[in-house]
Amino acid sequence: MKKSKKQYKFVNGVPAVVEPVDESAKKVPAKRLKLTKNDTKSIILAIMFAFLMGLMPFFFERAGVYIAQTPQASTTFLKLWHIDSYEGGSGNRASFLERMAREYHEQNSSVYVVVQTMSGQELENAILSGERPDIISFSHHTAPIFSAYLQELSISTNCRQDLLDNAERDGALYAVPWNLSGYCLIGNSQVDERVLSALSADTAYSFDGGRYNYVAGLVDSYAQVAMQANTNAKADLTRCADILNLTPYQAYTTFVANEASVMLGTARDFYRVKNRVELNNMAECKFVPLGKFSDLVQYLGVLDASNKAVAEGFMEFMVSDDVQKRLCDIGLFSTTGLSIYSDADYKAFEQVLNSQLWGISIFASAQQKGELFSSAINALI
Repeated sequence: MKKSKKQYKFVNGVPAVVEPVDESAKKVPAKRLKLTKNDTKSIILAIMFAFLMGLMPFFFERAGVYIAQTPQASTTFLKLWHIDSYEGGSGNRASFLERMAREYHEQNSSVYVVVQTMSGQELENAILSGERPDIISFSHHTAPIFSAYLQELSISTNCRQDLLDNAERDGALYAVPWNLSGYCLIGNSQVDERVLSALSADTAYSFDGGRYNYVAGLVDSYAQVAMQANTNAKADLTRCADILNLTPYQAYTTFVANEASVMLGTARDFYRVKNRVELNNMAECKFVPLGKFSDLVQYLGVLDASNKAVAEGFMEFMVSDDVQKRLCDIGLFSTTGLSIYSDADYKAFEQVLNSQLWGISIFASAQQKGELFSSAINALI
C-alpha cells in the first residue's frame, strides 16, 4: 500500500501537517430522473385537476351560483325561488334577479344568493314535500300555496304604502314589493282615441258605431277589473268570440293580426306592440295606460327563518334606489315611486301607475278572488 506523502506548511512560524484531501468525496454522480407510466399518468391527472379547478367558478356562475373566492366558515347561501305567474315588462325577471344576486355578493362577500325558477306546480309539489326556500319571489296568484309559512318581516324600505298594504296582515308585514307592472288599452291606427279614453257600452259605441272588435286575454287575468276601475261603466267585451277563454298571448296575436281593433292587455303587450311599430312591422298605435288598479306586483318574502336577517338584507337591496332605477332595463316599474323612464309612452304609463293603486292581497282566499273576478265580468258584459 502506497503511503501518501505528508505535506507541511508554516502557520505563525510553526510547522504543521496538511492532511491530504480526497477529491473523489467531493464528486456526487448525477442521477437521472426516470418516470414510470404510473408517474406520467399522475402528473397528467394533476394538471387536468388544476385546469378544472380554474374553470369551476365559470360553471358555478352559469348555474346561478357566484363564487369569487373560497367560502369561509361565516358564508351564508340563500336559496331564492322565483315564480312567474303573469306577463309583465320586456325582459326576464329571473335573469334580472340573478344579476342582482351577483352584484349583492360583490358587495357582501359572505353571502351567496342562488336563484331557481319554478312553475306553480313545481312550487306546490316542493311545499307539500316540506321544502322551504330562504326567499321567494311571487305574486298574489301563487301566494295561497305557501302564505301560511311566510315569516313576519323586520325590514326598512321606501316602498309605497298602497303596495305594502297588500302584503300586510293584522298590522304586520310579510313581503316587500320589488317590481310593478300594469294594464293598458291599445288601439290600432283606425280607432278613434276617444274609444280608448272612455270604453263603455254607452260612450264608446257612440264614437265608433259598433265598428271595432275588442279583445282581451282574461284567462287567469284581472284585466277586466282594471278596465272597470277606470271606465266605471259597462264595456261589451263579448264582441270578440269566446273572449273568456283567450290567454293574454292569444289576445295579443289576435290584435296584431288585425282581427281586433282594440286590445285590453298588460305592460308586456304594450312593449310588444310598441316594438313592432318602431320596427315598422305595424302601423302607429294608440296607448291608454290604466291606473287605479293593478295586481301585477312581484313580492319577496321569507319562508325559512334560519337565515332571516341575511335574507332581509338582500330584500332591502332589491328595493334600494340603485336597483329600482334599473327596472327600466326589463320594462317594469318601481315600487318606491321612482321615475325611471325618458321615453314619452313609458313615462305616461309610469305616471299612471305611480298614482294610488288598489290591488289584491297576497292573503286573499281563492273564494275572495273568485268573487272579485265574477263581479268584474258581470259589470263589464
